[in-house]
Amino acid sequence: MRGRAHDGCGPPRRRRSAVWWLMMSQLRRRLFVAFGAAITVTGLVASLVTGALSDRGSWRSQRTRMERFAGARFAEVWEQPEARAGLASAVAGELRLRVELRDRDGRTLLLRAPAGEAEAGCAHPALRSRVVGPGGATLGEARFCHVDATWGAGRTALLLLAVVAVIWKMAGGIARRMARPLDDLVEVVRDIGEGRLDRRARLQTHGHSELGLLARVVNDMAARIEAQVAAQKELLATVSHELRSPLARVRFLLETARSEEADVGARASAIAEVEDELEGIDALVGDLLASSRMDFQAMQRVRLDATEVATRALTKEGVDLAVLDAPDEAIPIVGDATLLTTALVNLIGNAQRHAGGLRALRLRREGDTVRFEVDDPGGGIPEDELPRIFEPFYRGSGAGRRGGAGLGLALVRRIASSHGGAVWASNLPGGGARVGFSVACEAASPGVASAQR
Repeated sequence: MRGRAHDGCGPPRRRRSAVWWLMMSQLRRRLFVAFGAAITVTGLVASLVTGALSDRGSWRSQRTRMERFAGARFAEVWEQPEARAGLASAVAGELRLRVELRDRDGRTLLLRAPAGEAEAGCAHPALRSRVVGPGGATLGEARFCHVDATWGAGRTALLLLAVVAVIWKMAGGIARRMARPLDDLVEVVRDIGEGRLDRRARLQTHGHSELGLLARVVNDMAARIEAQVAAQKELLATVSHELRSPLARVRFLLETARSEEADVGARASAIAEVEDELEGIDALVGDLLASSRMDFQAMQRVRLDATEVATRALTKEGVDLAVLDAPDEAIPIVGDATLLTTALVNLIGNAQRHAGGLRALRLRREGDTVRFEVDDPGGGIPEDELPRIFEPFYRGSGAGRRGGAGLGLALVRRIASSHGGAVWASNLPGGGARVGFSVACEAASPGVASAQR
């Protein structure tokens, strides 16, 4: 029940805020008033137009003919009191009308009413017929009134009230029907904002309307957020593990180097291993920083020479530049120099750590893209692992203890994608593997800076 303290084992029932109720009530009220007013005004206009056309057309002419007909009939028997009274009684009985006959001075000559009704004058007649003699002289007037005029007016008012009630009831139903999908979307978006990333809007409720499109966008947004949060949690767990292991080993190696029983050779070996572990930590932190630059849209696109980017990466990894296979002419590209260098360093480092070295670094321009490919002399990549090596946190069967966190090739794919390119990997016929990525050849614009050389 609303307002009671939660005493169950599940999560407490969420209470809607006053702002939510005010917003939704205002929306429903606006829809309700808009539809009700529109339907009411339309009905009134239609009634007025119909009434105006009727008064100006057939109904007015029919009323005039009826008054003339009644006046002519009473003129025939006006001088015959008995016949005149009989005609008045016949009209009252057949047409259920009160009949009042007056002379030329306005005095009442007789009153007639239908059977069971009291005779009374017609203060507000529905029809008034002037009785004219053969010479054109006015003989008197015949008045005709409805017996249940009061009840008829009340019945008309009740009918109008019923119609208005139905109209506003329909308006309320339409407003609720239109606002209900918005209620669902507000619920979903609020739940997502509170951390329930598995919440989704019900598409079958909205169909192919604009609300359906909005629901799909919200669902896609929630799916992406859920995937990103899951990836971040996995990244945090993996990085925590990858940092804890080398830090523990660094601590052990430092304790070994400080030991009084360690000789010079043991201490030198421990220091060398510490440097190796620190290089791995530095590479991991570099990958994380590069990934963060893309997450926060901090890329700095400048005009580059692809050959210079490759040369910088080889120099950074301490590899002989003789392995570079590139055209003699410059290959201009536009991109982030740090990220592209990081991608190449990751490919070169993988070849050195897991495949016994680097056979060649190839640069080629094909159409609108520039291709960077690293060939290694190793034993190749298992065929069942080729489709997965670019997935985050994936470590191949030959990774070993120093296999890393599985972020390097995933980062290469992100960098290539952010530069309009793609990644690939394949085994070479003569042995070894080829892993590469491409970037789009974008025309340099005036707003793109030149790389510092």
